[in-house]
Amino acid sequence: MIYLDHAATCPLLPPVWERMQALVGEADFNPASLHSAGGRAAASLEHSRKELADLLGVARSEIVFTAGGTQSDNLAVLGFARAHPGAARIVVSAVEHKAVLEAARRAQSEGAAVDVLPVDSSGRVHPHILAELLDRAPAGPTLVSVMWANSEVGTVQPISGLCRLARERGALFHTDAVQALGKVPLPLADVPADLVTVTAHKLGGPVGIGLLVKRGSVAIEPLSYGGSQEKSLWPGTQNPLGAAGFAEAVRLAVTALPASALRWRGMRQGLEQDLLATIPDLVVHAGDATDRLPNLLSVGIPGCDQAALLTALDLAGVAVSAGSACASGASTGSHVLEAMGVQPADSYAVIRFSFGPRTTEAEVEEAATRLREAVNRLRRTAP
Repeated sequence: MIYLDHAATCPLLPPVWERMQALVGEADFNPASLHSAGGRAAASLEHSRKELADLLGVARSEIVFTAGGTQSDNLAVLGFARAHPGAARIVVSAVEHKAVLEAARRAQSEGAAVDVLPVDSSGRVHPHILAELLDRAPAGPTLVSVMWANSEVGTVQPISGLCRLARERGALFHTDAVQALGKVPLPLADVPADLVTVTAHKLGGPVGIGLLVKRGSVAIEPLSYGGSQEKSLWPGTQNPLGAAGFAEAVRLAVTALPASALRWRGMRQGLEQDLLATIPDLVVHAGDATDRLPNLLSVGIPGCDQAALLTALDLAGVAVSAGSACASGASTGSHVLEAMGVQPADSYAVIRFSFGPRTTEAEVEEAATRLREAVNRLRRTAP
């Protein structure tokens, strides 16, 4: 199989697995236990926390381990709203991950005010729109949440400017950096975001562990109860083995980033040019080349049924996704594409290619060939 769905999950990398295996018998105990085995597990957990903090450019005390990106987003957005019952204001972009959007909707149902920022045709938030919204908003505790890089189309937001603008107006700033980490520079030492979400499995780390960077004295209400772990913000038995794998995956990604980004960008540009030249009416969903993830390409193909094309590619040995719950017909089914103004009138298939550490140029070229064959076959047989 040619696996080009790393934006969904990057398969566990061998060095990550080796590091986790090496700690079996040493760190696979409950870190809260008072015996020596628990102490060793706690020491391993804190070593990984410090390693992750150093790699991300934040303080060790600012790392809160969670069960993944969705949980970190929920904790940031809904946790903020519940810490300010009836007074919180949440500002989110229209292209956020559902983990942020649904958390904001839940907060709204509990009394928070919610504003949604529109985006342009490339999926980008314009700072002046955020400024205008914040300037006319009533005073009160406000959280702005804009994802660093979009998981469906790869748009990279002007996070530094948006964060600075929000904080100048007294708002806190959260960013979901799940897709950005390891794909573009993530200068958290220079970007004073109050809350930052990242997770392990997008980088070849283990599934089921993520973290929330929580800076300063940001008030967050926990979403579950029953223990004092992670400052009581994410109570429950901690995962030292997962934390070690997480740290190793981030280390590998950050170390390889300059070379990886250059290689991915070349493959993405080559794939994009190939498909535009050989598949009539193909549409690229993205902005300019400099503000896109280097490893992700989303395209729209008119005249093809979404489910049929994904099935055909799977049968042909190519694993990709639509990037959303897309369906054939007049609507794309994607809140991201709809926010960008993509409103096809006919059957329209969305295909998202996303590369990882072990993706080769030969695989990408072969995937393009198999996509062309599947599109031609489906278009010939379409009613």
